Amino acid sequence: MRTRPRSVGAALVVAVLLPLTGCGGNSIDDYCADLTAHRTEMADMIDSPSTSGLLSHLPMMRDLADKAPDDLVDEWQVFLDALGDLDKAIKDAGVKPSDFEDGKPPAGLDTAERKAITAAANGIGAPEVVAAVSGIEQQGRDVCKVNLGL
Repeated sequence: MRTRPRSVGAALVVAVLLPLTGCGGNSIDDYCADLTAHRTEMADMIDSPSTSGLLSHLPMMRDLADKAPDDLVDEWQVFLDALGDLDKAIKDAGVKPSDFEDGKPPAGLDTAERKAITAAANGIGAPEVVAAVSGIEQQGRDVCKVNLGL
């Protein structure tokens, strides 16, 4: 029985695993393609005068976050956590984002519900969320050549 030198065995393992690592993880090309594909939805979301425009696009943003390259995972998580907090506060109050007109909450909310919604809405403007969104937008512009206008 013949034995192979260790370097040949190691090279064989690397050759077998290398294609798998190329397929695993999130490809920047795939992420950029998705950003480009969702550009119209992003513009609609940004142009929407109400909270409902932002929250109605949560599934699309979660999809983008799932496909984000490793260097943007934290930024997407911070942004989605803030949006999730607002979505939860609105749902916990038993209202819909579309119930808010000109930023004013609908009638019938108690003080605690109003405070929770206001705190969650203000959370979206928190420095760490603004920095995360800025990072997402910057990468979109610089790497993907897509202006998100976030």
